[in-house]
Amino acid sequence: MSLADLRRRLERHEANRHTGAPTKIVANYPIEDEEAADAVRNWRQWVQDGRASVGGGIIYLLHPMPTAEEWTERYVTEHCFS
Repeated sequence: MSLADLRRRLERHEANRHTGAPTKIVANYPIEDEEAADAVRNWRQWVQDGRASVGGGIIYLLHPMPTAEEWTERYVTEHCFS
């Protein structure tokens, strides 16, 4: 591979790279329109707070992990220990 080939590949990669605010949303939980609008509008704050990440022009909304107590309350039933 020549230097010219590497330069062309780099230019193609740079041309495809997204810069600026995210244009799409992916969430691992159901979201309302208002929440989606806020995430797009304030995406930098959402990323800083750990509620989202951004890659390739997409903002990924991350539902916070439940605490052990929340998980137990939600998924463990009394008959599991009977």
